[in-house]
Amino acid sequence: MDPRRFLCCLLLALALAFRRCGAQGAANGTGRFACLVPAPCDTFVLYRTQAPGSLDLGAISDLFGVSRAMIASANGLSLDAEGAALLPDQPLLVPVRCGCTGNRSFVNVTYPIRSGDTFYALALTGFENLTTPDVIQELNPQAVFNKLNVSQLVTVPLFCRCPTPAERSGGAQLLVTYMWRPVDTMSEVSKLMNSSASAIAAVNNVSADFTSTTMLPMLIPVARPPVLPPLQYGASASTGDPGVSKRFSGATVAASIAGSLIAVAALCAAIFAYRRYREKKATVHSASRFASPRFCFNQNAYGIQSSSSIARMINGGDKLLTSVSQFIDKPVIFGTAEIMEATMNLDERCRIGSSYYRAKLEGEVFAVKPAKGDVSAELRMMQMVNHANLIRLAGISIGADGDYTFLVYEFAEKGSLDKWLYQKPPSSLPSSSSSADTLSWNQRLGIAFDVANGLLYMHEHTQPSMVHGDVRARNILLTADFRARISNFSVATPAMADAAATSSDVFAFGLLVLELLSGRTAMEARVGAEIGMLWRDIRAVLEAGDKRDAKLRKWMDPALGDEYYLDAALSLAGMARACTEEDAARRPKMADVVFSLSMLVQPLPVGDAFEKLWQPSSEENIRIVNEVAAR
Repeated sequence: MDPRRFLCCLLLALALAFRRCGAQGAANGTGRFACLVPAPCDTFVLYRTQAPGSLDLGAISDLFGVSRAMIASANGLSLDAEGAALLPDQPLLVPVRCGCTGNRSFVNVTYPIRSGDTFYALALTGFENLTTPDVIQELNPQAVFNKLNVSQLVTVPLFCRCPTPAERSGGAQLLVTYMWRPVDTMSEVSKLMNSSASAIAAVNNVSADFTSTTMLPMLIPVARPPVLPPLQYGASASTGDPGVSKRFSGATVAASIAGSLIAVAALCAAIFAYRRYREKKATVHSASRFASPRFCFNQNAYGIQSSSSIARMINGGDKLLTSVSQFIDKPVIFGTAEIMEATMNLDERCRIGSSYYRAKLEGEVFAVKPAKGDVSAELRMMQMVNHANLIRLAGISIGADGDYTFLVYEFAEKGSLDKWLYQKPPSSLPSSSSSADTLSWNQRLGIAFDVANGLLYMHEHTQPSMVHGDVRARNILLTADFRARISNFSVATPAMADAAATSSDVFAFGLLVLELLSGRTAMEARVGAEIGMLWRDIRAVLEAGDKRDAKLRKWMDPALGDEYYLDAALSLAGMARACTEEDAARRPKMADVVFSLSMLVQPLPVGDAFEKLWQPSSEENIRIVNEVAAR
């Protein structure tokens, strides 16, 4: 063979071998983001503000699924500055929860796909190279990377790592994920992050004079969260919406009512508006028994006029709390008369679920919840959370006497889950086919996964951790594509220091899963004044020995027919049994539940090992070896 040809072949073989080894090392997680510490940890990723969509706390909060309050606290910001946009290309810290996924460390962000999204754009633009398209595809095998559906939830894994005991003893209490840019130098980055060039070089296995010609995720070891340069604000984020005359920020409203002359003018305007509202109300109640398309659109109504005591007590004026801006990130104040008109004076035809009314305000449909008394606790709770599976508070209106408040939430088109499990869905007519009234197996599985993700966020990724306290089917709202949103935070409370504080939510979630499986309420009256309890029934089913499979099929919701795999149903029933253990200490954490459900929702066969994981005979029926942090 020609020596030159031999040399070329040899170099090519060496290059291919090197590439294969490098790819294998990356795939096995043996690089700087390998899982070296099984337990999850709280850390930060550094993100740079970018135009046009990521220049305010709200947009960045939505992107990472982290509350605005946590981002503001990490960067020394005030939530009062929500109305102003940040200047682009400024670094800020985003607090995250890092954990192991397989043999790599990731922050697993649940992201709802928007129009035009691709995995490539998400990785390189949206998340600024904190992940790669290949890794996103790997964790979402069911998704087609360039044909994503709007509102489809995908897991976006961001690079991170927890410090090892040796690194902690050396002073590195945190490893901050930093996107190294071609313009960066060791001296500049170490100064910015309050670290040292030698420490950065050691943890990343690079030289002390390291530079990179491409964007490269790196780990910055620090003893405490770095104090970054103060963030600079640009022009106001206000867009001059034509409906601005009806919506005001809390600060603007507070200033506008200062002075007796303005107060008198406002009072006169309120009286005039109230008279017009009364005239409109009379017109509305003399109209057809079906609501006009301008208002509720609920065609499954039969002309029932409202006799609500709430409606009778509303005077039609507006009393705006000057402190409301501390609870809502972008406070929107609706007029009480506006809401009363949109809900036809809280007419039964506008009711959706047990606590909400449909209202079309300024061209957009919302769900309005009347509340009596002090709502500051619920407002404070909504200010703390931001997650795709928690209902979003859009605005507020406060009655003239201050006794009644309207909380305005995003609208979930399919209503509450209880209507789909126990009775006809709100959109169906008596003549509808039964198939339209039944949740499919995949829809039920997706609802369980969504609710579990929402609870995991509340339990482990808010500060302080929160307990919902009222997880039930009527408080689970469904969007047009049957994605679940947890609602009603009126009894939510901060969790105590011990882990048992969140166990009540785990128990309630287990009951919800049993209801999804059986199509029945958790407690029901039976023949002979007997009270049936699903969490006791499922124990008898799973402990039936050879008759277990047959008993489970008989116990399942008959509306499902044969569309589910028995192994999957057994696994879900076993999980629900573990969640409803009488001993709270034996119930799994929501991280365990989310991990298990994530395996079920994947388009992969359910193995015997996973089924046995939640069976009573398994030693692992309560704990999974590696705790999974969903955020």
